[in-house]
Amino acid sequence: MAEFTFFVDADLYMMNGGELAATEEDLHAAGIRLVDIPKEYGADLGDRIPVRVNGATSGIRFYAKLLGMTDSLQLEEMERVLAAAEKREKSSEE
Repeated sequence: MAEFTFFVDADLYMMNGGELAATEEDLHAAGIRLVDIPKEYGADLGDRIPVRVNGATSGIRFYAKLLGMTDSLQLEEMERVLAAAEKREKSSEE
């Protein structure tokens, strides 16, 4: 299990009404356990909305694709976080 916070473009998010091309069942099947999208966010976040996702590493990668995530810095950080989570899971199995 891992957790990652995506910072999503607010205009794009609002234009889509916060909807993804997946149902809740799709998310659970992919390994997503929790998605936390704040109802209130201040102007200090600027043009981005934080979306915290908790679940299997494969589920978080699936969610990144649903978001259409193209920000190379976020994707690089996501892979770093997920690799560390996978390493922890492997070591706990041994």
